[in-house]
Amino acid sequence: MEKRRKVTGTWRGSYGYSKPEILLTSARVPFTLVLKQGWFWRFSGTVTEDEPLGMPGTGRVEGYYSFPRVEFTKWMPVGYTKTKDGNWISLRDYLRSQQIACDRDLPHAPIYYEGAFYDTGRIKGTWIIREGHIPLPDGRALPIGGASGDWEIEPQSVEKK
Repeated sequence: MEKRRKVTGTWRGSYGYSKPEILLTSARVPFTLVLKQGWFWRFSGTVTEDEPLGMPGTGRVEGYYSFPRVEFTKWMPVGYTKTKDGNWISLRDYLRSQQIACDRDLPHAPIYYEGAFYDTGRIKGTWIIREGHIPLPDGRALPIGGASGDWEIEPQSVEKK
């Protein structure tokens, strides 16, 4: 397998769920990464998920690349959760539906990705959202359950060297 030197470019991929169990039957979510490699094998970029399966909005990613390993974190500007019928609802609207005051959108919890090239142009791996809390405007915290799954991407237009 040829050793890739950069990840700069546009990548298309999808992710699926392994946890929570309620989302196991969900369809894979297609997404696009636009990456720019920087110094010392670091990279940054943007991510958009294809609606209606994916979260609305454009997120950002920052990561590290050392062939064949790839690690990055994804931050979406507005937090969303899935309803029982599979639709996305912002955390703010979810809180309001629970009679909890929330006057602004809350960011999504960070999503951690790791993976490796399994041929010259394709990468696959796992992602995880760690259990934790999202601070609320009133000083309380919203507990979030963990989630995890798998992902893979392939190049659409990527620098070869």
